[in-house]
Amino acid sequence: MGKLVLVIILLLIIGDCIGQNTNSLLNKTDVLYNQAKISAQSGDKDKSIEQLNQVLKYDPKYFMAFFGLADIYHETGEHKLEEEALINGLKISYEQYPPGYLFLAELLYSEARYAEARRNIEHYVVLKKTITIEENRLLKSCRFAVTSIESPVPFHPEDVGKAINTADDEYWPSLNGEANTLVFTRLVRSEKDVKNIELAQEDFYVSRYDSTVWQKATPLGAPINTEENEGAQCISADGRLLFFTGCNREDGLGSCDIYMSVRQKGKWSEPVNLGNPVNSVAWESQPSVSADGRWLYFTSNRKGGKGKMDVWKAERLGVSPEGYPVYGKVINLESVNTLGNEFSPFIHADGETLYFASDFWPGMGGKDLFFILADSLKTSIPQNLGYPVNTSGDEDGLVVEVSGERAWFTANKSGLGGRDIFTFVLPETLRPRPVSWVKGTIVNRKTGQLISPDIVLNNLITNKSIQHFYPFENDGEFLFCLPSGHNYGLNISKEGFLFHSENFNLLETFNRHQPMKLNIALDPIEKGQITILKNIFFETDSFRLKPESQGQLREMTDFMTKNPGLVIEIGGHTDSQGSEDYNLILSGKRADAVVSSLINLGVSPSRIKSKGYGFSIPLADNSSEEGRSQNRRTEFKIL
Repeated sequence: MGKLVLVIILLLIIGDCIGQNTNSLLNKTDVLYNQAKISAQSGDKDKSIEQLNQVLKYDPKYFMAFFGLADIYHETGEHKLEEEALINGLKISYEQYPPGYLFLAELLYSEARYAEARRNIEHYVVLKKTITIEENRLLKSCRFAVTSIESPVPFHPEDVGKAINTADDEYWPSLNGEANTLVFTRLVRSEKDVKNIELAQEDFYVSRYDSTVWQKATPLGAPINTEENEGAQCISADGRLLFFTGCNREDGLGSCDIYMSVRQKGKWSEPVNLGNPVNSVAWESQPSVSADGRWLYFTSNRKGGKGKMDVWKAERLGVSPEGYPVYGKVINLESVNTLGNEFSPFIHADGETLYFASDFWPGMGGKDLFFILADSLKTSIPQNLGYPVNTSGDEDGLVVEVSGERAWFTANKSGLGGRDIFTFVLPETLRPRPVSWVKGTIVNRKTGQLISPDIVLNNLITNKSIQHFYPFENDGEFLFCLPSGHNYGLNISKEGFLFHSENFNLLETFNRHQPMKLNIALDPIEKGQITILKNIFFETDSFRLKPESQGQLREMTDFMTKNPGLVIEIGGHTDSQGSEDYNLILSGKRADAVVSSLINLGVSPSRIKSKGYGFSIPLADNSSEEGRSQNRRTEFKIL
């Protein structure tokens, strides 16, 4: 039944209360009008149209007949005729039937005629005075759309090319942290079955960037691609984990569930169902994992939500011995979700900026793309990405490179197939916080072979671990994303080897990503081996240790505990600024300060010595600040 028929029924009951007909309800037009209503309700639209036109022939000012026609044309999708009927009805009824303005506004909005839609919905609001949530949403959307078209954002989408896009449908792009590996879904159409129905298969494809162009995409292959459909995937920043959606599977908990596979030694593992509480008897799909692996965002229509489809997130609680993260503590993002549908969450590598699609927040129509900062969920509302990124159609599935400069999405924009993958430069106002990344390999210095150590990334200001790769989680390689505004410490340790530390100070905001690549060689524990303690910090021109040093001190203590036979020396070194005697004393006091801290943490005094070297053993030229910075160091030496 259409949206106007219910109104027609009510108006028939109240009869001449609307003032259009002072005669009995049994007069010719009313009887014919009532018959038209019955015809519409029984599904005979053609007969109802004929009867309503007959009503208008007898009484051209019987405005409810126009609205009845508009209702039928709305149901049949004949929008031009629907619009004409609504306008004719409003010319006669004026303000006697306010819903006519609402229905006309809805029609005009669906056709992206936003200024006309705004005029009609605003007129309706004046007449009604109090409006529903849905009506208020339409009002806000019309106003937003008009303003957005007047102030468009820069948007120049580019087809990613024939290596990725084909005559088949390509969609749902996902990128690793380096933005050099693209995993996407392709709907492959094949031969027809015995009933002449075209068969289609959803599989994952992968393409890699070789510094100049994207290589021809190839199937991701078994065991991830199967005879069933796979889709709506995301790849972790380090390229080691793949989350995706599988529906109606034997091990499924609901209609669609989220699955995961781990890449080890160049091969993907057999996918596993994430299980409860991420998956439920409802529909779970469209996963997005944070760069640090702590949060998994996804879409679900499970019970306890705020609307139809909601965005949820699950926190990582640990890691299984097989290297699979274990997620629990599922949370509904109430400030993002509405009474409508929220889809396709994407959490950027900055850990703060969440992009998603919604058909309810004020927008251009259909599903629009939005973003919001995760730390302001309770204090702000999502921001629409604006026109022409968003249109009257459906936009979703947006991902943003770690750099924050370029976004990837799917659209029907005269590409090679029905749906293709495009990229565009993200306007400055829509970009996330700048993020760098550090990638490294760890080898045995003596043999040159990759080794799998403990790899820990710490926030030196908060002295908390951000990310931890256990030996069974890596193959001697790592990639960490580093959002700006923090001071990071990296510690690498392996039984039988001297530990290694690195420091990445990104406290100063920077405007573009600054990727780093490290080739780290661990030394077997032997007499005379030295490592630089890059996360030991002192106050300027002082031997007072900064709080940021606590993480390194704990790591050194753990190392000494695991290697009870070692005796070590802490050596202090300075640059050449100042006198030789002054620097010799300062370097000795700094070494002493580290030794005292280690003793306080439980290291036996008999196992640790200190020595100040001043500037007698420089590593670099003291004529530059960069060289002097390298020379100011604290060393850990095995005696």
